[in-house]
Amino acid sequence: MDAFGVPFVIVMMALAWFLIGSLYKADQQKIELTIKGRFLKTPKAIIVYITFASTILLWLMGSSHGMNSYTVALIPVAIFSITGIINKEDLKKISWDVLWLVSGGIALGLALDQTGLAKLVVHSIPFGMFSPYVVLIGAAFLCLLMANFMSHTATANLLMPIMAALGSSMVSLAPLGGEMTLILVVTFAASLGMSLPISTPPNALAHATGNVQTNQMAKVGAILGIVGVFLSFVMVWILHSIGFMG
Repeated sequence: MDAFGVPFVIVMMALAWFLIGSLYKADQQKIELTIKGRFLKTPKAIIVYITFASTILLWLMGSSHGMNSYTVALIPVAIFSITGIINKEDLKKISWDVLWLVSGGIALGLALDQTGLAKLVVHSIPFGMFSPYVVLIGAAFLCLLMANFMSHTATANLLMPIMAALGSSMVSLAPLGGEMTLILVVTFAASLGMSLPISTPPNALAHATGNVQTNQMAKVGAILGIVGVFLSFVMVWILHSIGFMG
């Protein structure tokens, strides 16, 4: 699906760059970075290198050992604390407000999922009674809305089975690409939720700097989300027209 994803990402990045540059012009024209560092070979440095590499491998091999990414992320914290690489003074310098913000977003998403509220909202909409165009647009914007308040992955995991079943059962969707079209637009809508600090960790990090306000993030995020959804429709239509989707 590189033929779909790569052009989509390039266009959205260019649009984001243009929007941010146009709406919030920077007074500073250049950024100068002076990075001074050297490759240490001390025992503590070697521990950091090995721990870093091991953590990456454990993240990539999650299906083999069964540990989720959150558990793996605690391993470096434990090792660095035990070996004295980080101490209580270092812990005080951590941006705990950012961690609470990200954790709050994850907790909200889990609450919506585990309590059944998110599923209730989705199932309360009688998609099968509507026109296929209304279904595509409605499903995409529902996914976009949910992705702004809960984890993008959780949103996709919640909606994908429902949309797959809906796409295969709706005969009227067949001329538009059927199940594949519905899944694609919903999948990309899930990644476009970026209007709030809790929408995704990068947003939380940007907001925590104090240089990005919530209303600024909401304005750019809403525009990117809406334009991105309609762009996904255009790209799916192009792929369907050239016979890429069968």
